[in-house]
Amino acid sequence: MTEPGLTQRLCELFATALELDDVTADTDFFVAGGHSLSALDLAVAVEEAFGVRVRVRDIFDAATPALLAAALAELGPGAVEPAEPPAPRRRPAAGLPGHEVAEATRWLWLERQRGDGDCGAYTVPCLLDGEGAVDVDRLAAALAGLARRHPALRTVFVEAQGEPRAVVTDDVPPLEVVDLRGHDPDDTRFDSLVDERLAVPFDPSAGPLTRTTLFLRPDARWSLLLLADHLVCDGRSLEILATQLVAAYADPAAAGPPEDRPAHRSTDQEAALDHWRRVLLPPPAPLPLPVHGPRTQRAGSATAIAVREIGPDVLRRLTQLGRRHHAGPFVPLAAAVARTLAGITGSTDICLGTPVDRRARLGANDAVGFHVATAPLRLEVRAEMSADDLVQQVARRTVDAVDHSEVAFDTLVAALAPPRAPGRPPFFDVWVALYPRIDTGPCPPGGIALRGGPIPQRVGMFELSFQFVEHADGMRLWLQYDTVRYAADTAERVARRLGDEVARLLRDPAEPESEAAPAHRAFSGFRFDA
Repeated sequence: MTEPGLTQRLCELFATALELDDVTADTDFFVAGGHSLSALDLAVAVEEAFGVRVRVRDIFDAATPALLAAALAELGPGAVEPAEPPAPRRRPAAGLPGHEVAEATRWLWLERQRGDGDCGAYTVPCLLDGEGAVDVDRLAAALAGLARRHPALRTVFVEAQGEPRAVVTDDVPPLEVVDLRGHDPDDTRFDSLVDERLAVPFDPSAGPLTRTTLFLRPDARWSLLLLADHLVCDGRSLEILATQLVAAYADPAAAGPPEDRPAHRSTDQEAALDHWRRVLLPPPAPLPLPVHGPRTQRAGSATAIAVREIGPDVLRRLTQLGRRHHAGPFVPLAAAVARTLAGITGSTDICLGTPVDRRARLGANDAVGFHVATAPLRLEVRAEMSADDLVQQVARRTVDAVDHSEVAFDTLVAALAPPRAPGRPPFFDVWVALYPRIDTGPCPPGGIALRGGPIPQRVGMFELSFQFVEHADGMRLWLQYDTVRYAADTAERVARRLGDEVARLLRDPAEPESEAAPAHRAFSGFRFDA
């Protein structure tokens, strides 16, 4: 393909990944709203189109169609190793139930066995406000259609020879309906009923591993509570469920089988492990965090939340700062967390844990399930470091984490064998994640729309978890902390310091963007926005 034709084809692929109608040869992918995970979508699409291996780092370094076309045009025949085909599926072992699970799922299942698997920490909760006159029977039928479409919603996990096995059942989880229309609008019963359902853990071996409750509320309002076990659902699955539920409610045929897409792998396991050996060895030392209780029990068995609001103007400026460094808002937020921890502990070696969505590599963009990997972000945070230098470092480490996320966390731990401290995950002490708001768009005539997102839990998996949750008026920090290890006033001070570090990042003079960010279509999706 000639370079003009190559550039035009790349413009088309950029537009698809960005969910825009069109882009020009000079459109910067990240200024136009891209981030590391949508860059992964683009990298996979370029692999499919041209048969060469493309990393997120390649998009990071050549962020316009023209620059990426020039980079591809310089490659001579055989200069780039073809994208590696997916590994063949193993045949089911004779006499064993169900089928083998993915490495990431196996790690999550093993973590449950090591701790209190029934504590509720592995529940993925989502509360959505509905719009439109909901028909209970149509909604139940749409949910049943989605359960038939997505085997994960009908899966349970049994143990065989010490390993988890996934068994897909024919059971369709029912819709629970709670009618509160006769109650006072100011009654707190709704909140109590949501909390009650959050507190009920899932049994992976019995199922069902999803629960959906429709609350019919006063003043013609209604809400939908989606709860799922983490073994069958991750954060992105919530957006997929909400979007497909709205579509299936309007047209039952929309709940057909998911598109079968080929899986892609950016590199082999050993190459990825080599990367992590360079980054994580010698292992980072545990951070001297201001705990007031012993680390003798599993982290997160009892938690509370310290809350801080991030207004729309601050969120806009954080987004602009991320775009300047080829990233989404997660990157400057993670930089602020790293500075907060460095200031509290005096450490310059900060390692954060974060989830990476691998759907694009797995060929599962519209599939419900557990398709994320746990990735460590190891950062050097020095007092004299400028905001731009720190954000740029976080951006590059995030890109590298996405590019090498095919190694399941337990495989990484087994290969690198770090020292294990009681009550602490290997490599990192603190978890960071960003949850964009779910919004399925305007309510169509005779249909429904859903808006909302994750809700906080009373139990968790980590002693400190910085959870950034977008909402209609900006963003909210939920600092989830272990109440045995941290005093409430300590957590409040950490949350306040995070706000100070966000302001400090934004005090640096901001460079103007090279071009205005194009307007996106109505719905841009829910993802861990890295």
